[in-house]
Amino acid sequence: MSDRHPKLDKIDLDRSFILGVIYDDKSLALEMDFRLEADHPDFVPPQPGEDGCYKQGFVRFAELDDFHIRKTKVVEGEQQDLSIIHSAMITEDYAHIDSGWGEIELTAGSIRVAFD
Repeated sequence: MSDRHPKLDKIDLDRSFILGVIYDDKSLALEMDFRLEADHPDFVPPQPGEDGCYKQGFVRFAELDDFHIRKTKVVEGEQQDLSIIHSAMITEDYAHIDSGWGEIELTAGSIRVAFD
């Protein structure tokens, strides 16, 4: 098993953001704002005041063999940044993501990464 999905090479997952989560029993899709590293082919130097170079896209997990999700309980009246990623590992067939949105762990027969 490789350490990282090849399409996520040169992407800083821990500094990327989750924009949306869509799932059912068969698949999970994460709408993402990927933070590109300087040696990524689509990297554009950030403008003054910008935190980095970001590119929107998604990660789609299909043919789920093992799927666990624990959503964050939002406390009423408190502001929480659900888009933040605390840690993320996505390989060819496994993913573990701990984020403001919650914790996701899965094994999938297919993992697809695409950019808008």
